[in-house]
Amino acid sequence: MEWHFDDNMPIYTQLVYQIKFAIVSGELSPGERMAGVRDLAADAGVNPNTMQRALAELETRGLLETQRTAGRTVTGDVEKIAQTRRALAQ
Repeated sequence: MEWHFDDNMPIYTQLVYQIKFAIVSGELSPGERMAGVRDLAADAGVNPNTMQRALAELETRGLLETQRTAGRTVTGDVEKIAQTRRALAQ
């Protein structure tokens, strides 16, 4: 994933938006396993706590799921993804 940050907006909010956009655009497929928090944070150049907060927010919104043995994955609920896509389009 390629990360782009703007100084006028909190990093956490931008992480949530960019991951959400990657999910609804198909860059991240339903059921796809996410990299670990530390790996994602290093890739984005942010603090792991900030990345953890963004991923937890996406999990609360139903776009990510935590599997005990597989880590975090993109939700397999394609209707939830479609609903989020429509909300972003508005």
